[in-house]
Amino acid sequence: MEAAARPRKRGPYQRSHERRERIALAVLHLVDKLGHEGVTTSLVAARSGSSEPTVLYHFPTKDHLLVAALDRSDDLELDLATAGDGEPALDLDALRAVADSAVSARERRLRLFVMLRGQAATPDHPAAGYFARRTERAMDVWTAMISQRQRAGLAHPGLDPRETARQVLALWDGLVLAHFSDPDFDCGRALVDGVRRLTGQNWVEALAGLNRPDTGL
Repeated sequence: MEAAARPRKRGPYQRSHERRERIALAVLHLVDKLGHEGVTTSLVAARSGSSEPTVLYHFPTKDHLLVAALDRSDDLELDLATAGDGEPALDLDALRAVADSAVSARERRLRLFVMLRGQAATPDHPAAGYFARRTERAMDVWTAMISQRQRAGLAHPGLDPRETARQVLALWDGLVLAHFSDPDFDCGRALVDGVRRLTGQNWVEALAGLNRPDTGL
């Protein structure tokens, strides 16, 4: 699925957009290095080559800065996911690798995600809009991937792909919390097992085994 081309901003609007992106990337770097607790406007200003008033002009609170960092992280991952041709595909080995990376190499981003997820329950919090947009985008991607697996005979044909996508996203949120309660918990394995069950892949494979002329019934 190729990402739609975004109209290019010009003049002061382009400069403002680039400055916001530079600030968001600076926050993301600081989160990876220090954790979200260590992020300050002075550090963000120094890292992004901006003044503190400029940082606060674009992002009036620390929460706005942290949301912008997660939003930028999502954009970078989406750019990678849509770099190829065709629709997104769900490879379970790759899914496990991504999950394992999220709970190890990117654990500080994941902690920020969990913290802001809780804050998003407050309607006027800046994280509320971010998570609404993120969920809608993730639902679209997962719906497409589950539909593709149905066509490939790897998921139950009777499932509603969008509802199943919602269940997968809820599963991931729960697994993240389980990981922080028990660092030895294997999120990647549990996610893959859950996706297989939610998409009916275990049923599809069992039925195929039963129908095999050499070993089936």
